[in-house]
Amino acid sequence: MKFRKATKSFNTIELAPLIDVISFIVIYFLMNATLEKNTALKVELPRSSSVAKEKQKDELVITVDKQGKIYLDQNSEPVALEGLTEKINGFLGPEKERDPKKNKVIIRGDGGASYQVVVKVIDAVNAAGVSRFNLAMVKGTSK
Repeated sequence: MKFRKATKSFNTIELAPLIDVISFIVIYFLMNATLEKNTALKVELPRSSSVAKEKQKDELVITVDKQGKIYLDQNSEPVALEGLTEKINGFLGPEKERDPKKNKVIIRGDGGASYQVVVKVIDAVNAAGVSRFNLAMVKGTSK
């Protein structure tokens, strides 16, 4: 009995594995591009050995820079300390109508900022009736 040898031609490129690999590469780069932290103001955050979780979309971020200027979220215009409580209430809504789970603020204070300004921001946050707030920091050892 005579068997025929199957001759396989390598003239074609398999497209299914090629498409799989390219789609995984595209997904990888898209995920890395969207997970990048993009903040409008550059501040040097203090360092700590433990760091809280990242900002969620319903949280308000208050930034204090080295000069003591206060910014809300990614707004590039500074806010006066006297009007900060009203701005917080404007962002989060009236205190009585707030959802307790969405009643959060993150304070990003520059490492060179005046401690007194950060304390005044915390007082304004408390005066606005915010139940929880976090101080943002960078993970690592302190200098």
